[in-house]
Amino acid sequence: MPPPPVTEARYGVVGLPLRLRLRHTSVDTAELTEVFLRVRLADGHVGWAETRGNGAYATHHTTGGITAALAGLPPATDPAWADPAALVAGLATHCPPAAALLDIAWRDATARAAGLPLWATLRGSGSGSGAGTGSDHAARGGSGSGTGSDHATRADSAAPGPLPTHAPIGFGTPAEAAALASAAAEAGFGRVKVRVGGDPALDRARIAAVRDAVDRAAGTSRTVAIAADANGGWTPDTAVAATHWLADHGVAWLEQPTAPGDLAAMAAVRTAARVPVWADESVTDAASVHAVADAGAADGVHLKLEKAGTVDALAAAIAAARARGLDVGLGQMDCGRLGCATTAHLAAGLGVAVAELWGCAHLAHDVTEGPELRGGAVHLPAAPGLGVRVSVDPARLTPVGTPVHTADRARTFTP
Repeated sequence: MPPPPVTEARYGVVGLPLRLRLRHTSVDTAELTEVFLRVRLADGHVGWAETRGNGAYATHHTTGGITAALAGLPPATDPAWADPAALVAGLATHCPPAAALLDIAWRDATARAAGLPLWATLRGSGSGSGAGTGSDHAARGGSGSGTGSDHATRADSAAPGPLPTHAPIGFGTPAEAAALASAAAEAGFGRVKVRVGGDPALDRARIAAVRDAVDRAAGTSRTVAIAADANGGWTPDTAVAATHWLADHGVAWLEQPTAPGDLAAMAAVRTAARVPVWADESVTDAASVHAVADAGAADGVHLKLEKAGTVDALAAAIAAARARGLDVGLGQMDCGRLGCATTAHLAAGLGVAVAELWGCAHLAHDVTEGPELRGGAVHLPAAPGLGVRVSVDPARLTPVGTPVHTADRARTFTP
C-alpha cells in the first residue's frame, strides 16, 4: 500500500551556536548553519531533515545554493509531488545536499505513517545487511535501498543496540587535545578522531598528547583507538613522513592526507604509508569509490549522505566499497541532533559498524530532541521514523517553490 501523498513541504535555515569552535584545515566557525526541511503527508504525519549549509568545503554547496534548489522545486500542490522519488532524483543531479533533505524528510514521514523506525525500512536491501561485516576491519579498533514508499521491508532482525561513535578533536593545543581525549575516554568512547593536516610538528605533539591521555584514562582494561583526519591539508611528502609518527602512536588510520583532486598523490602516500589510508573528500558515490580503488589510493572510504545525495546512492557506494575490499566508514558533517539521528539510522539500516554519529558534540543549543549518547555510543529512540522531536515553528518556514530572501534568513530560529 503506498504511503499518503505529500501535502506540504517547507524549508528554512537554522543557526546552531557552538560552545567550542569547529576548527580544522578547511573551516573555522562558531556556528553550524543548518538547512531544515519539513514534509507533511495527507494523513498528518510529518518528516524532518537537516543538512549543513556552511560545509561547502566538503559538499561544494552553500546555504544559498541548497535553499535555492529547494525554492526551485514545484509547490507541494503540484502533481509532480505524486512521485517524491523523482523530485529527489532531479535534485541529486545538481544539489546532493538538497536531495538528501527531501529523501530523508520523505522517508521519515512515510516511516512514521507505517509505524516503523527508519532503520527498519532499510534492512534487507542487500548492500547494508550484516552490521559489522568483515569488510569493516576498522571496527576492530574500537545494493541500493528501497525508496521511502517501499515499506515491504519490515524489521527483519532485532532492533539495533548502542551504536559506537568517534569523539571529535579539532585543532588546538596539545593540552586542549589531551583534555578532550581524556574526557572522551572517561565517558566510554572507544575511538577518538583527531584533526591534523596543519603544522606537522604541532600535529605530532597533539597526537602524542591524545595517545597518552586516552591510555591513562582507559587504563589496562581497554584500548581507545585513534584515527587522524588531515582533510587534504598535507603535501604527499609531509603525509608520508607523518605516517611514521602516526604509526608510532598506534593510529588506526589516516583520512584524506592530501588534496582530493589528486588520486595519484594519495596513492603514492598509501604505497609508502605505515598506517592505512582512507579517502573522504575524494569519494562521493559508487563511481568515485571505484576510481579510488582503481588508483590504489586508499584502504578505506568515509562516505556521507550529504555528498551522495540519496540513500540509494549511499547504499550503492557502500556496496561498491565492500565489493572492492575497502573498509567502510559512515560519516556526517557536524550538525544538530536531527542530522545525527539520520546518520545513526543509516548506520543501523545499512550495516556500517564504523561511523561518526555525534556531530552535535560541541553545540551550545539545539532545536531537536531524540537520540542520546551514553558510553560513547548513540542510542536510537524507540519510535517510528527518525524518532526525534524538532522545535521549529513550521509557520516560520518557507514553502518549497518560494525563494527565501536574505533579509528573512532564519536567524530568528537560532536557539
